[in-house]
Parts: sequence; C-alpha cells; structure tokens
Amino acid sequence: MRFALACNRSGNYPTGENRPEDEFEEFDSPQTVQAIAEAIESFGHKVKILEADKTFPAALSRGKFDIVFNIAEGLSGRAREAQVPAVCEMLGIPYVGSDPVTLGVTLDKNLAKSVLSGIVPVPKGRLIRNESEIDLSDFTFPVFVKPNAEGSSKGIRNSSRIDNLSAAVERIRSLLQEYRGAVLVEEFLEGPECTVGILGNASPRIVAAMEIAPKIVPNEYFVYSLETKRDFKNQVEYHVPPRLFSKQSDLLYENALKAFVALDCRDFARIDFRFDRHGIPKFVEANPLPGLAPEKSDFVILAQRVGIEHAALIGAIVKEALTRLGISS
Repeated sequence: MRFALACNRSGNYPTGENRPEDEFEEFDSPQTVQAIAEAIESFGHKVKILEADKTFPAALSRGKFDIVFNIAEGLSGRAREAQVPAVCEMLGIPYVGSDPVTLGVTLDKNLAKSVLSGIVPVPKGRLIRNESEIDLSDFTFPVFVKPNAEGSSKGIRNSSRIDNLSAAVERIRSLLQEYRGAVLVEEFLEGPECTVGILGNASPRIVAAMEIAPKIVPNEYFVYSLETKRDFKNQVEYHVPPRLFSKQSDLLYENALKAFVALDCRDFARIDFRFDRHGIPKFVEANPLPGLAPEKSDFVILAQRVGIEHAALIGAIVKEALTRLGISS
C-alpha cells in the first residue's frame, strides 16, 4: 500500500516574535518521523512524508495515496489537530486515527471534561477566557493552572501547581497573554499520575497502564511538566503496571476504556488520569494523537514495557485502522 505520513517536523517553522519558546513543542523531530516511516515500510508498504502545512492538500490530492498515517499536530487554532483528517475526508482519502470531531474536542481540555462528566470522574475546574473572568473564590488551594488547548505540556511548568490566590492570578494572566487562548484552573490532584495506552475500535483493548512517579519530589508536589519531560530519565520513574491496589487498577482501566469510547477515539489513544487524595482516578486529558517518538513518548514506553517494540506498535496501529476501514493490506 502507498502511505502518506502527514506530520509537522520541528525545525521547519520559525518561532514567532513574542511567542512562547515551547510554541512548537508538539511537533515531531525529523528522527521520529523517519522512524515511523521506516516502521510502516517494514510491513511492506511504501511511505512518502508530507509536511502538514499549506502545501499539504495539493500534495495529498496529487499523490495517489491509498491511506494517510496522521501524526500532524496542525499549525494554528484550537482545532489544529483536526486539520489533516478534515482534508482527508474532503478528498475522500482514508486515514489512520481519530476523526476531526474527536481531535477537536480532545485538544480542548475543558470540552473533553464536559463530554466525560457523569461518565468518569473529572477534577473540579473553571475555564477562564479573559482577565474579567478570574474568580477562584470557591477553590481550595493548591490549584493547577494550564492552557486549555495545548498539548505536549506546553505552558505546564513545575510552577503550575500554585498555593495561593495572588500567584494563581498572576499565572493565569501570564498564560492568557502568552498562549492567546483560554486558561483552565483545576483542583490539584495529589495522588499518582497514570496514563493508559489503548488500541482498537469496536472492542478496544488496553495495551498497558503506566505510573509516572517522581524521583525528586513527593507526589503531592509533583507536576509532569515540560521541564520534567525534557529531563525524564533523571526526573521520573515509570512503573508498568502502576503500583496500585487491585480495585484502583480495575477502576483506572475501566474509566480509560469508557473515556476512549465516549470520545469516539479510533485505532489508538492514550488516556491520562491522576488520583485524588481519596484514591479516585480522575480524568486529566485524552490523547487520540499521542506522541510516537521511539525513546521518549509515553505510549511507546508503556508498550515497550510489555514487550511491544516501536515498529510492532506502529504495525498494530496500522492493522487496527485497516480492519476498521475494511481494507486488505
């Protein structure tokens, strides 16, 4: 089969003036893109890498591709992750992964929580679109402050856990200005942080769950921040399976599958939870477009811990998509 690998490669885009230094943190390195292309090719397919910029629709249209493997984060806007699958649907070209609606909803963290409220536990939170909406009078500190529609821990720092009102207000104002979008304030969850990898469609299945455990600070102060992810080998330990009581594990797996189904994820996704002080896993966010870097992406790491190497994981994702689409490879 002839695959187009839709991507945004880091280094291809200059950071804009007065823009945050992590503006393109979501984008994949050329090495990651090449590794994914080689993994797809190892199963007998042909792959052409297409940059998901303004040239993408024309390149895709004239390329005579059988299918698109989408890892593109998109260039701008709250619905940027939906851009590639929307173009694919417009051109009638099948693609791997979730559709534009799911990708649009899940990038908006508050919207995803609204969809899942009543289905799985979610943390108390408030969306703040401008400074006039700042009101934390009914929150108990500490709180967690982050951009509402960013990925790859953009705008999430060790300082995102905040202990007092004045610091929270200052952080909210800073994020509103720096990221030019809404800010989400949530109760800070003090328990373990866990992520769950899922494959499938009609009968989705859990690949593995992984606990992200801090090496340096206790859980009640830990933030899985950009600083931490950039230095993950020194900052965290990964435990597969998580170090949980059996009932907690069962609830984590059950809620991850519920979230996957309710958000209408397709083929693969990673669902993030953090436990509160009472031992209840609360939904943090869904990642139907999770990173697939061979060495540092959480989905890849948790899969490797259960014996699924990078190429095999990519092959499993492709197989799920082809089965869903009724395409013979």
